[in-house]
Amino acid sequence: MSLNATIFPALEPPVIGIDFSRLVLGPDGSSPDLLRERMGLYARRLDVELGPHPAWQRPRRLVVGHSFGGMLAMTWWLAHGGGGPARVDGMVLCSATAGPLFGAARVGGVIPLAPIMRLWNRPAVTRTLKRLIGGGLNRIEDVDFQAIARRSDLAVDLMGWRNTDWRAMRSYRLALDGFDLRRRLGEISVPVIVLHGSRDSILPVRLGRELAHRLPRGELRLVKGAGHALPLTHGSAIREALASL
Repeated sequence: MSLNATIFPALEPPVIGIDFSRLVLGPDGSSPDLLRERMGLYARRLDVELGPHPAWQRPRRLVVGHSFGGMLAMTWWLAHGGGGPARVDGMVLCSATAGPLFGAARVGGVIPLAPIMRLWNRPAVTRTLKRLIGGGLNRIEDVDFQAIARRSDLAVDLMGWRNTDWRAMRSYRLALDGFDLRRRLGEISVPVIVLHGSRDSILPVRLGRELAHRLPRGELRLVKGAGHALPLTHGSAIREALASL
């Protein structure tokens, strides 16, 4: 799970790639349901995405989530209590946190994100940034992240603007507003490997450490030299984590 599934390396088939870079939840990226349910709405959408796939009926199922996808994976598991469609044998969470997100995230590893987000996620601002960075308001490119040359956190983020509908971008930010699962992490009973880059410029390492510590069967694996785009730059760490579950 991610906002673009091509950020992940090639994994053993069958694989179901889930991303929500084109999911529009209202004319400006907002809706009453989204504001009421927040991440719960995405968890329901995930059930819809997984339902038709025969591969999801296999006896052994593992989840890999990156950033937003990692936070969604935990939300989704808790929504089902680990049963039904969320019956999985383990999870690998990359560059993720249990919250609070905007209060802890940093731009470039230095500037607090929360004050910026109040302005950044206004419809007019998001539309303007999409025009400037994404090459036009309604232009959405099919970006293969595996094919891009520059893989720094900043370069990957800029490519994400080109790949994502501006309304979808607003939607997932609104969903993450107030996100905090820390008090419920003790309910997640499956083994979880937390991968966090030592040079993550958005989520400090301490957030990955705290996440792994609060999970009953959590294990932190610090990936040296990796940034927030860890799945793209250090794909072998994901393969090794999956092999050990």
